[in-house]
Amino acid sequence: MLRISVLNGSGTTRFKLEGKLAHEWVYEAEKAWAAHAALNGKNKVIVDLYDVCFVDDAGRQLLAEIHNAGGKLVGSGPMMSALIDEIQKVSPLSTPGRNKTEQTAHHAEEFES
Repeated sequence: MLRISVLNGSGTTRFKLEGKLAHEWVYEAEKAWAAHAALNGKNKVIVDLYDVCFVDDAGRQLLAEIHNAGGKLVGSGPMMSALIDEIQKVSPLSTPGRNKTEQTAHHAEEFES
């Protein structure tokens, strides 16, 4: 089960997901995201994943698409932090926004390979 809440603020929207982002719930989240984007395309979007307990491959793909569209993914815990880091590292949008520590770590990994 997945609960989707959209909290609109001045200039910022919080797209809050709670539960499992998997199976048929990915489609529901995708519909909600598309509806939100159509209505509030100019607002900064924070995707709140603090209460998500599981994400399958389709859910991960949706989060990557949301991130690539400019949504900021936030969450906590080992699983969610690792998932957010992975999405941000492979995103074409993430490279310009990396801080110096991330860039240095990324370049060190490239030289070790």
